[in-house]
Amino acid sequence: MPDKMDRNQIDSEGRGRSMSKGDVPDLLRRRYFTDERGGPGLGFYADARIQTAAFRDLGARLVTPRSDPNAIRDMAAVAQHRGWTVVVVHGDKDFQREAWLTASALGLEVRGYQSTERDRQELERRQAALARKVARTNEAQPERGDREPRDGGTAGRANMRIVEAVVRARVGDRPAQDRILSAARERLASWLEKGARLQPVEVPRSHVQQDSVQSRERQRSR
Repeated sequence: MPDKMDRNQIDSEGRGRSMSKGDVPDLLRRRYFTDERGGPGLGFYADARIQTAAFRDLGARLVTPRSDPNAIRDMAAVAQHRGWTVVVVHGDKDFQREAWLTASALGLEVRGYQSTERDRQELERRQAALARKVARTNEAQPERGDREPRDGGTAGRANMRIVEAVVRARVGDRPAQDRILSAARERLASWLEKGARLQPVEVPRSHVQQDSVQSRERQRSR
């Protein structure tokens, strides 16, 4: 009989930059306590006194005993960090649904769960929230000292191109892309009307290239 911890899983399909146990974002490294006792792989504990890991890392597989959205969010973040482009979810229905929503919102292809219309509506909302979060990086900071004024219109257009590239790469449905980008443009226009000064957002070139490759792969697969 399988251990309860093994029921809920996010598995790599074998594609990605890394399958190495313990290869996680720095933020998660600081958030969790880790050790290899109490089960297979590396356990991630939210508190030093807790006996059961929030999730365990087996390299190409992440497992958890619960359907906790916080644990699922962090498991999906690990998958994204390792460059997993396709994942398979197993386990309780609630776990599968939340894992599908969370990983899909991050741009991963998720197999193993059959989404409903309501699920797809929820995913669209999460993707829109993610796009708004990206757009908020455009918000101006008060100018101080001898800072040289920037052209808010020029910076705004440059930043909007970054937002558009991210949305086109990570959101598969074209009508959903258009709705998200329309909301982002309205928000940007509102900031500029209020006199906000925008700073250009710098995105590592490798990130833009990776999103562009993923976008082309999705288009070819349709």
